[in-house]
Amino acid sequence: MMKWTLFFVPLIFLSSSALASDVTHPTAEKSTQFVVIGDMPYTDTESALLEHPDGAIAKAIKALNPPALIHLGDFKRGRLSCTDELYKDNYRQIAHLNPHKTVYTPGDNDWADCDRFNISARYDELERLNTLRQIFFYQDQFELTKNIPGLIRQEGFIENALWKIDPVVFATLHIPGNNNGRHEILRSNIEEALDGADHRDQSNGKWLQQLFAAAESAQAIVIAFHADMFDFDHDKPACSAENRTECDGYRMIRELIKIKALQFKKPVLVIHGDTLAYCLNQPYTGVPNLWRLNAPGDIKYVDASQILFNPENKTMPFTVTGLLDRKPAPAVCNDSFFDLSILLPFLK
Repeated sequence: MMKWTLFFVPLIFLSSSALASDVTHPTAEKSTQFVVIGDMPYTDTESALLEHPDGAIAKAIKALNPPALIHLGDFKRGRLSCTDELYKDNYRQIAHLNPHKTVYTPGDNDWADCDRFNISARYDELERLNTLRQIFFYQDQFELTKNIPGLIRQEGFIENALWKIDPVVFATLHIPGNNNGRHEILRSNIEEALDGADHRDQSNGKWLQQLFAAAESAQAIVIAFHADMFDFDHDKPACSAENRTECDGYRMIRELIKIKALQFKKPVLVIHGDTLAYCLNQPYTGVPNLWRLNAPGDIKYVDASQILFNPENKTMPFTVTGLLDRKPAPAVCNDSFFDLSILLPFLK
């Protein structure tokens, strides 16, 4: 998806059966909490908010000490060059937000957009993806997920993670913007990049199947990824071997989530970033147990979200609140621009 670039201060391996057997149920008064952040920092001001120990968002996360922080990707704005130094510095910053309890999933700015014409130093996006995997997943100097009990990763596709907190089972999927990495392949071998997109689709589909199998006895499921698959051209067909670019790169995974959620019958929350709107709603009337959070960030609303799951609340089991403003997420997805005043109390 296209990112906004502004020049002023902006606003906020074990088996699935083993995992399933270990899911426990909370007492009635207990809620499950976690924090979500993404699509930032895009500016020096935003970076300062995230910098440990004095940044306002960094302080708020530390004070809350959540059992998991999910970073939805896009740790840089699209026009910044994807240098090793930038990768390492943003990895360091993310690692210190919630030490050893952070799950990161890549966004398109982090690798797929590294070949853009408006970047001073352009890169082969597939080479950058390999570098990103090395720094964040294979080397993982600061051990991002060390203290998240039971977290497992998908064999052969290390970005995808699966874990549980109380009665909730979580999964991340590597789903970037730009039509799931099928658009604007400018420096990589196009066939290799599209082969990678096909492999990503297949891996994500298998991981979703494993997630729902693992969560059979859970009370809720949370699925986190980067791309806004809801704000897309739904008239296009699903991508296939015959049509790999003029297609909806999200249709397959979107339809699978709907089908599996209906079968699961219990609450499912999908969390993504990628677009301006910040909102919590139910995207499909025919899937009443599915909620969607378009997380804060992406220039419009710079904050992190605290999310609570309350199994006793059948009408609204997921509650989303800003860490800085302490306001609930709006129900209406508004793509218009914003009021800069929201950040002023935190910049003094």
